[in-house]
Amino acid sequence: MKRKFFIFLGFAFLVCLMAFPAYAVDFKIHADINNRFEVTNNTEAIVTQDFTGSKNNDFSISPANGREYESLKFFAPGEKGFLGNTNDDSGEAYGDEDNDHFWGETKARLRFEFTTDDNMAKGVWAMEVGNVKFGTPGSVGKGKGGSLSGDGVNTETRFLYVDFQNPLVSHSSRLRLGLQPIGLNKWLWTETAMGVRYFGSTPMLDYEAAWVRAEENFTNELEDDDAFFAKITYKPKWEDLSLKLGLFFCMLSQGNDKSTVYSIHDMSTAAGTAPNTNDSFSVDYDEDDYWVGLDGGLQWRSFFANWDFIYQWGDIDFDENVVENGTDDSLDRSAYFIHTDLGYHWTPKFTTTFTFWYASGDDDPDDGDADNYDNIDTDVPGDVVIFEEQVTDDNSWTDAPYLLDKGFIMFRLKADYQVTKKWSIAPAVAYMLLAEDTYNGDDDVGWEMMLFSKYNIWKNLNFNFAAGYLVAGDAMDAWAQDANVSNDYDGDADDQWRVTAGIRFKF
Repeated sequence: MKRKFFIFLGFAFLVCLMAFPAYAVDFKIHADINNRFEVTNNTEAIVTQDFTGSKNNDFSISPANGREYESLKFFAPGEKGFLGNTNDDSGEAYGDEDNDHFWGETKARLRFEFTTDDNMAKGVWAMEVGNVKFGTPGSVGKGKGGSLSGDGVNTETRFLYVDFQNPLVSHSSRLRLGLQPIGLNKWLWTETAMGVRYFGSTPMLDYEAAWVRAEENFTNELEDDDAFFAKITYKPKWEDLSLKLGLFFCMLSQGNDKSTVYSIHDMSTAAGTAPNTNDSFSVDYDEDDYWVGLDGGLQWRSFFANWDFIYQWGDIDFDENVVENGTDDSLDRSAYFIHTDLGYHWTPKFTTTFTFWYASGDDDPDDGDADNYDNIDTDVPGDVVIFEEQVTDDNSWTDAPYLLDKGFIMFRLKADYQVTKKWSIAPAVAYMLLAEDTYNGDDDVGWEMMLFSKYNIWKNLNFNFAAGYLVAGDAMDAWAQDANVSNDYDGDADDQWRVTAGIRFKF
């Protein structure tokens, strides 16, 4: 209670201190209207959108029944495996022999900005109609209203904030209040949230600090989720070299959370045998997580690099003994994440970039430790099939840089070539693994070949293209379902391909 009182007191003092007179206001409108299309050989593998990833609290436990259970954001018992379904023959169960599918969808954003003519105060209201697939039935809710006559009640509030300059400081130094974008770190937290953020910039230094109310229960403060973070970035420049060095800290306290956990054993039934009934139950817990990280980048002549190192620690305290075969009630979190980009501009038109990342995973649900990296809220690119670098970027296996609690390892090489002033292409190849073996004892996700392209049709109007072909590795076999044997898994994942394209108008 004391913590909340001081938060309120400090906030009230800051607002009073920074009071300012009114001025004339400038008005701007920004829009992003994106119509995109996709065809894939395995739509079932992606319909369980973001079954794992950010905003989930990924962990494994082992209660007294000797089974391993996994926390999931979404699951359809009796129909799909943890990754949807990596066997493209599974469509037979639904009247589609090969599970191919083609669809179109629209995603649109509209942003209004109100700014005083001296830029000392600013208000922003942004909205989104998100991922409405052509023909989607229903009229009320996110993604609804795509059938005949349209008429969807489907507009979301994306931003709703005010920020203003601190009158006591000469450099850029502002306070922002409300629903706003968070850009702490690409691999930890990049989405929107409601809170209060103070940020500023000088020629050599950027800084920010924030409090976010991630979840509110007005009748029970024990269920409130609060996040705090602070970051400072040093950014010196020389004649041939520019450098950024960032240091940040973040904490997230989650009270009285609830997750549904699903039995791993039910997802690995031997071929030709009857499957087990999908076993699941709910667990209640408090979770406190802490992250400390270093990030940044450099540009030296034609060479550039980006890097991130994040260490995470914390604890998950369950209401019942569901850890270490039912003998303990808590998990200790200790995990890390590493990322680097190394690139070179060979000519003004041709650039190559090598990307590596490692998200630690958990290899033992029965040891009382959660060794898997678990972020807050992100939209991570990386490939076309698994992560969010397809044009239809709301349809992905995960929005975080890992799968379940098994972590992830990425090796990727990409070549960007500006063919003409209006047209660019970028082939890429990636080899991907899990940091820890999955339930069938394998970690090989596979090789993926990708092609990206962009063509500028008119000012602010672009044609975008992204395609990927994943040669499935042995780790994918754990989620390959054979529709000919009820809910069985045949241990042979099929390759998956996705071709996406769209027309985007943005200003």
